[in-house]
Order: sequence, then structure tokens, then C-alpha cells
Amino acid sequence: MWKGARPVFAGALAACPLLDVQRRRQPSYCLSKAKEKEVLMFQIGTNNWQRQGEFAPGSGILHASFHQTFNSMPGVKCYSIYPSKVQTDPAPGDGEEPNFKIFKLTHDIPICESVSPNSSFRWHSMSPEEFTKYTKRLEEEVCQYMDAIEEKEGRKFDYIISHHAFTNAMAGAQILERRQKEGNKNLKHFNFVHGTALKMYLKEKAGDPEYPMRFHKLTLEHGVFTGASKTSGVWVNSKDYVGKFLDCFPEYPAERTKYSQIGVNQNTFRPTGSTVAKDLAKYIREVDKPKLAGVKRTVTFVGKFADWKRLDAVLYAAAEYEKTHPDVATVIVGSGPPEAIQTYEGLALLLGLKRTFFVGPKQQPDLAELFSMSEVGVFPSWREPFGMVFVECMACGCPTIGAKSGGPVEFVAPEQGVLIEEEDEWRTEAGAKRLGARLAQTIEQALVEDWKTKKGPGCVKFVQENFSTGAQCQGMLDDMKRWS
Repeated sequence: MWKGARPVFAGALAACPLLDVQRRRQPSYCLSKAKEKEVLMFQIGTNNWQRQGEFAPGSGILHASFHQTFNSMPGVKCYSIYPSKVQTDPAPGDGEEPNFKIFKLTHDIPICESVSPNSSFRWHSMSPEEFTKYTKRLEEEVCQYMDAIEEKEGRKFDYIISHHAFTNAMAGAQILERRQKEGNKNLKHFNFVHGTALKMYLKEKAGDPEYPMRFHKLTLEHGVFTGASKTSGVWVNSKDYVGKFLDCFPEYPAERTKYSQIGVNQNTFRPTGSTVAKDLAKYIREVDKPKLAGVKRTVTFVGKFADWKRLDAVLYAAAEYEKTHPDVATVIVGSGPPEAIQTYEGLALLLGLKRTFFVGPKQQPDLAELFSMSEVGVFPSWREPFGMVFVECMACGCPTIGAKSGGPVEFVAPEQGVLIEEEDEWRTEAGAKRLGARLAQTIEQALVEDWKTKKGPGCVKFVQENFSTGAQCQGMLDDMKRWS
């Protein structure tokens, strides 16, 4: 399904100048020594970036952060492509560097899970023909964009990084094969593993009826992770998921599979000086603003409206601490399909919550403001693959509360917050209420003990010392050189 001749330029490349194929294939490399040493890399993103008013999930934000950070490093030049139904390519005069393209879609971005903040279009809903068409077009448009860049730069790419161990990884491997046959023998492909694709594979392997066995088998048959010939190295965003990746792809060499500690943009996520008194109202829906009277402190949840994020437990907790802390409000940031929104807002009404505000998805600067004014961030996900939202929250001087499972176990310490005991029966109403009761108890402890004052400054220092995007990207660059 991956083979075939190059078609005419289309989609994300429609705005690109069309270059003569023969001229493109035989550029004159009149290069200075400095340019010869420069690393030229390309990233294939799986989710949109946060721009032009479109909300972005964590993997899109991470890709954008990598792109910006690599381009700030001496001797490195990075280009990218990512999908979006609504965004457009950077245009002259808009202040953006023209070093990325949009893989333009006519539908929502396909997702591995059932719920995303900006899509409910699952890969499993695609027919085999639709899937083949999508993946082939991605391969073609990336190759065409790389051709144009190589012509402009006067040299060939060194590295390809694909995001997610699924469609993009297979496309990256095919692009590697094509371009090596065309003469770029030194090109290498690497993959950054995010949690959702692995979750999809694990659910397929477990026989989950929502995830019939399809894509794990397809990826195994493709061979992108069979040995290191098609993928020279793999980074995983959680120590726990390193083992899960190797379980899914046992023929991939463990010595080329590495945990990569996530960094955050500390120019955005930092204490902003925002306060409840002067800044909260602008985020609240007009119909809810009368309920702000008397609110002096906030507890903040951020996440997509998926069951494993366990927003229901947060709402059960709010029903408890609203009784004892009349000055505390709960801010719910995020969204999901209409039925999920109805479920959670309906639960808030059923519980009679008086100071719980649903504010929808927010851009990164808005999140930084909301975290900065909050007493504590509450993110009780079930086996969160990494937990970037914890780090973003801490970077703004806000302690965190989560559950003792998944990625947060690897880095959340008492100095930054608390991870409560897990609840195995969280999918039942009784289990969600028990989890909510534990959350309420811990949130009340945070309020009474004033964690914001006592732990907040240490949270900022902790992120500054341990979650630098620059350090992460430098480590990845070192890995690529070593694995090549």
C-alpha cells in the first residue's frame, strides 16, 4: 500500500513553488564548511500545533516545542509538517518563520483513542481504503516538501523524526527507503513514542471490543520496528511505557529505546502574577459570573473529557470541599464530544455544585494564568502516560494532586504535591465516589496547609532544574548522532 510513483503536488504543498524534478534531483552543492556541518532535520507531527485559534493536545504542543527549540540551537535547522483541518501555512508578513507546513485535512485529525479535545474521528472508524489513501498522501506530501527544502538549502536532510509509533512512523520509514534509493544514503529515521498509540495497541492485544485487532498487526507486518534498519532509535515519554513499547515490538533493540524526559516552554509556563480577584472573571461564561461572588481561591482541572481522565471524581470531590470552603471554586478546563460535555456538566448539576466552572479548552498563555492563580492543580488520570500538565502546572508555581499510577509516579514528590492511592473500580459510580472522597481529603489538606505558599516556589525551581526543553532536545540530538 506504500508503493507508487510520485503524484502531482497537492494539499499542504499547493502553495509551494513547483520545481522541475530533474533540477531538484541534481542540485549544485556549493557549500561553506559551516553549512556542511549544519544538521538538517524534518519532523512529522501527528497533531496540530496551538496557533490560529485552534486548541492543541499535548503531542502537538510538544512537537511545536521541539521545532522551536531545535531551531534555536546553533548548527541545527528543523522543518516540520503537521495535520489540521482549519490552520493554514505561515504567510509572508504574519511574523512566523516559513519552516513548517500544514498537512491539510477535510476531516478532524484521526485519533487512537475515543476522545480528544478537538476530534472524535478514530483511526478504527476508517475503512482500509481510507487508511491507505491517508497514509499514501502523507508520504507523498512530506517527500515533496522535503524536495523543496533540499533545493532551497542546497543540501540533503540528515534526520527524520516521526511522532507517534503508528502512521507517522510507517510513513517515516517509507520516506527513508525512498530517499535512500534516490541517493541520500546517510539519512536516518527516528521515532518519538507518545502514549495514545501504545494504549491503542495494548487495547487491541487485550481484546477490547472498541479496539478490534487491526493496527498493531499492521504495524508489526510493516516492520518499522523490526530491528533498527527502518528506525534507528526510539524515544519514549514515560519510563513505564518503555517496557510497554518493547512488549508491543519485541524485535526492536532495547539499547536503542530510550526514555526522554519531557521539557516545557518556561517562557510561557511560569508564574504570571495573575490573581482570582482581577483575572478569573474573563474566563468564566457570562451565565456563571454571578456565582463568582465570594470566590477567593481556585482548584483547577485540565484535561480532555475522556473517562480515564476521571473528571467525575473531581466533581465528586468538589461536592465535598464546597461545603467546608465557601471561598473555593473549581475551574474545569477542557472539552470533548457533545455527549461527554453533557455527561460531566450534567453531573455537576446533579451534585448541586455552586462554584464549579466549565471554561472550555484554553491556549497555553491562558493555562499559565489559570495555574498561576490556583491553589492546586488536580489531575487524577488513570495511568497517565507521562503527565505534561503536572509539569506545566508546577512551572507556574502551583502544587499538584494526581493518582499513584502512570508517568506522574516517576517525578511527583511530596515537595511538589501528592499522588493519592489508586482506585481499581474507578469505572463504577461507587469507585469514582471513593476516588473523589480521597481527592477531596487531599485538596482540603492543600487548602488548609497553604501548599501554594509553602510548595509553590519549590515547584518552579524543580521544573527549571529538571524539565528544560533545551536539555531534552540536546539529548535527542546527541542520541541521533550516536545511533547513526
